[in-house]
Amino acid sequence: MVVRVELAEAVIVDDPSFRALLDDTELARADRKRVPTPFIGAHALVRTVLGARLGVPPQDLRFRRLCPTCGSRQHGKPTVSDHGGVAFSLSYTDSLAVVAVTDGVEVGVDVEHVSEADFGGFARVTLAPDEVDAFDDLHGPDLLRARAQVWSRKEAILKATGHGLVVDPTEVVVSPPAEEPRLVAWRASEAAPDVVALHDAPLGSVEHRAAVAVLADGPIEIVPVSG
Repeated sequence: MVVRVELAEAVIVDDPSFRALLDDTELARADRKRVPTPFIGAHALVRTVLGARLGVPPQDLRFRRLCPTCGSRQHGKPTVSDHGGVAFSLSYTDSLAVVAVTDGVEVGVDVEHVSEADFGGFARVTLAPDEVDAFDDLHGPDLLRARAQVWSRKEAILKATGHGLVVDPTEVVVSPPAEEPRLVAWRASEAAPDVVALHDAPLGSVEHRAAVAVLADGPIEIVPVSG
């Protein structure tokens, strides 16, 4: 079965009207950040996309969280209250926000600006030892793009499972950057997902790389939607 994933992206802009879409908890989180604009823009995008899909005013949506590791409702993957059949995932950088939405199947999306992969310890904190060789012949911009793509694949999977960075990315082995995306091995002590479908996500921004993961067996169809 093909899994349909609706994908929306939006450039981060400083729009004061976005604050009216967020609830008090979101606004408090935003105001604790040194630069709140990306957080506000990203969460306004989530509410706009979900509101249009569900026929609910964006500002009226309510969310709940559940951590699959500790069971806490204070953190963990968010879901829409009273709309359990719809799953979504949000990722954003300082300049771009991306939201993925599915029906009846868990989804994770991750977006990375290629410049964020430009640091010396990338392999140590992101890659399993047997993944390192795939990057040996890459240099400059090609290396950064490849790093960002593999990084986004790993985090998309961890967002789909709900683990986030509770699981070390080095314990999630994915296919090399030049190959079709797939989960190769799960080496974490936490329970592995039964099935994962993984897809590199097309974006309008050439400076970003993104991936989508769903906990389902079968191909992914990515359908762009407006934010």
